[in-house]
Amino acid sequence: MSRLHMVEIRPDLPALLRFLHGQGLDVVDRDEDLGYGVHAWLAAAFGQGTIRPWRLFYDGRRPTRVLGYTSRDASELREHLAAFAEPSVYAVVRDPENDILTRPLPTWRPGMRLAFEVQCCPVGRKSRSGVEKDLFLIAADHSGGESIDRESVYTAWAAERLERDNACTVRKIRLDGFRLVRQLRQTQPEGNGRSRVRLVRPMALIRGELIVGDPDRFNAMLAGGIGRHVAFGYGMVLLSPPS
Repeated sequence: MSRLHMVEIRPDLPALLRFLHGQGLDVVDRDEDLGYGVHAWLAAAFGQGTIRPWRLFYDGRRPTRVLGYTSRDASELREHLAAFAEPSVYAVVRDPENDILTRPLPTWRPGMRLAFEVQCCPVGRKSRSGVEKDLFLIAADHSGGESIDRESVYTAWAAERLERDNACTVRKIRLDGFRLVRQLRQTQPEGNGRSRVRLVRPMALIRGELIVGDPDRFNAMLAGGIGRHVAFGYGMVLLSPPS
């Protein structure tokens, strides 16, 4: 597996919104996430899937930034942007030398204890219809009337995905935030092509502590992200020293 890097991009928000407007991807209101729009810009700027998973930090009080994981370093990302981006795409990064930064991730050791944070979209597909639905609502459908709580459903789901293939062992985990957001998505091609729809989906912020298991599997977990909609700003696992 290629060396994994963390990338930080500081986009100019007005220029990003102008690009989105030109693509017909206007944000309707503050309750709608920018996931599809940023996904479209990242693909246009650096190539489809080059930065994935990623997370947008956008609260209106601090400068907007995107954190993500990639196998390319900053010089490669800048070169691709300069060589191939259309003007409206290139304008989103005003100063590529200072607004596109990367660093390689450290070498993980088995037994390392780390704090983690992941903003995810905890959804699954209903067994009969295949329609995507909030995992908590799916669990409620199968609870037989027994009491269940959202935190237990979400944290059990997240822990199982973090721990797959002995990537790590989760020692502490909690739900630190939840809200419903509007998401712009494209439907599968049919008839006259794709159409865009706006869906309401859960967004959960989950934090905890873990112990690294197999370092290669751990890196693969980071590179793959957690859950669905990874291409649209969900599932990036951020790490820090344990508390």
